[in-house]
Amino acid sequence: MVRSRLIKKRSVRSYPRAAILWLALSLLLPLTIQAQTSRKPTAASPAGRATGSLKVITGQAGSVVFINNVRHGTTNDKGELDLPHAKAGSYPVRVRTVGYVDWKGTVVIAPNASRTLNVTQVREKDQAILLYQNGDALRDKGNNKEAVKQYQSAITLQPIFPEARIACARSLITLQDFQEGEKQIQAAIKNGGRTLAEAQTVLANLRRNQGLVEESIVEYKKAIRLSGGVSPEAHIGLAIALNEQGRTDEAVKEYRTGITQDMDTEPILYYQLAEILEKAGRNKEAIEAYRNYLRLDPEGEYASAVESIIEQLKQEPDKQ
Repeated sequence: MVRSRLIKKRSVRSYPRAAILWLALSLLLPLTIQAQTSRKPTAASPAGRATGSLKVITGQAGSVVFINNVRHGTTNDKGELDLPHAKAGSYPVRVRTVGYVDWKGTVVIAPNASRTLNVTQVREKDQAILLYQNGDALRDKGNNKEAVKQYQSAITLQPIFPEARIACARSLITLQDFQEGEKQIQAAIKNGGRTLAEAQTVLANLRRNQGLVEESIVEYKKAIRLSGGVSPEAHIGLAIALNEQGRTDEAVKEYRTGITQDMDTEPILYYQLAEILEKAGRNKEAIEAYRNYLRLDPEGEYASAVESIIEQLKQEPDKQ
């Protein structure tokens, strides 16, 4: 029997970039994923996943750091974010601090090496962008009603602003204002451009939250096609929808794709995957997923409970 859920689902991040992510189980992590301060050191990654350490210094508290379009956390009160086990490779980096122009650059993370990235930002003067940034900050804190007001003010100043419309739709979905959310997301889709795949993903989120699971699957698959196959949020959203239809094998495949594309950063995704595998009687795979949860969050509030689940699963035979 599957154990009762131990973990509260996180709220959405602003596209896995954000928000990967990150969706609350009902929306999908952006991404979820609430804003995080620097992560605690974690156990080494599994074999074959080379990692290095990265410290990002902005000098500003609350700067949000995206690596390869995946949100990795926010800077602490000292304006620093420590990533002790960042996946090795060369990646684009974006740093967002409310009141400042987004910083963009590239970082090379070498295996078993340390790297410090010093970021200098300049003040943002565009009022519409400032309102949009304020909206994101409010949404990260769970204040979606006030966030919507900021997004709507930004859109009033700059009607062709798909990023603000997408963010506004995310908050409206959380507030279950599906009619206004539909209006905003359709306008963002009409604007097209580089945000089209994200807008399509949020439309799929909207359909799933309306209870239109089959329609959401169609929309998620379209979002994945538009993104060229690379959209962790769409893959995870599709996994959740497939699981709701009892299509376990397909759901597991999509979860694993989403986790890989999200740069193996979100423990909650491993927990959700483990629950699906456990329910299906695939205990060995469930144990592996739970262990990956612990690898990413070894000192978390639910670590001891997950360790207990693993020990219980070891005593039960696989049903497959």
